[in-house]
Amino acid sequence: MNVLTKMFHKKKRTSRLTKRLIFLAAFVNSLLAGTNVNRALIDMPAWQQVGARAWASFSRQADLGLGGLVLYPAQAFLGAILSILALINFQRDGGEPRQARIPLYMAVFSTIAGLLATSRAAPIMLGVRDMGEESIDLQHALNRFQMWSNIRGAFQMLAFVANLWSLFIVSGSRRKVKL
Repeated sequence: MNVLTKMFHKKKRTSRLTKRLIFLAAFVNSLLAGTNVNRALIDMPAWQQVGARAWASFSRQADLGLGGLVLYPAQAFLGAILSILALINFQRDGGEPRQARIPLYMAVFSTIAGLLATSRAAPIMLGVRDMGEESIDLQHALNRFQMWSNIRGAFQMLAFVANLWSLFIVSGSRRKVKL
């Protein structure tokens, strides 16, 4: 190949910024994914066993405390923003390697879907603050919150997996893994 051909047929590469954005999105979404796995497999089944009153009491201190009201939304929005910025920068870089498009779009879709599921779970949790101690009402809130939390968790887990998948692709890792 001559010099002129090399100049005009440069192989497009993913920029460092895009790789860093994907890495940061994967990191933030890993925190959400881990929290959701813990909540779905450990916390919520335990709360169903100890009862809705105990869940409500704990939630009023944890999820509805300053830490919960700030940390959880900040993580979810940051994961979505980083995933969206990674996709935008990837497109600016020329959209190569093409195989990364599907997981990047999946990550964006999944973070947005997670936020939409949160928009259903959050009012239930916020309502617990002013809810009385009536066991039936609290149990109904616990059941609905658990359902929407599981849906949200599935999307946030999918976002993390999609971020990892896209990071693997843009990093150029083509080696076969030996077990």
